[in-house]
Amino acid sequence: MYMYAERKQWPLDTIEVRLTYRWRDEAGEIERVLTLGGLDAAQRARCEEIAEKTPVTRALKRGIAITTVLR
Repeated sequence: MYMYAERKQWPLDTIEVRLTYRWRDEAGEIERVLTLGGLDAAQRARCEEIAEKTPVTRALKRGIAITTVLR
C-alpha cells in the first residue's frame, strides 16, 4: 500500500490493519479494517480495491490447502 501511494505521490502517512477471525455459520470469517491516514475519499476507495487484489486475499477467498510437515 505504501509503495502504491508513493508511486502515485499520495500523502499516505499511516496505515493500520486490524484483522478479526471468527466462526460464523459453520465457516471461518476474517474481517479486515483498514485505517488510512492522509488520503481523500477517492484515494481511500482505490486502496480498498487494491487490498482486495493482494495475493493473500485472493488465496484466502479461493480457499487454500495447508500442509504441515514435521521434521
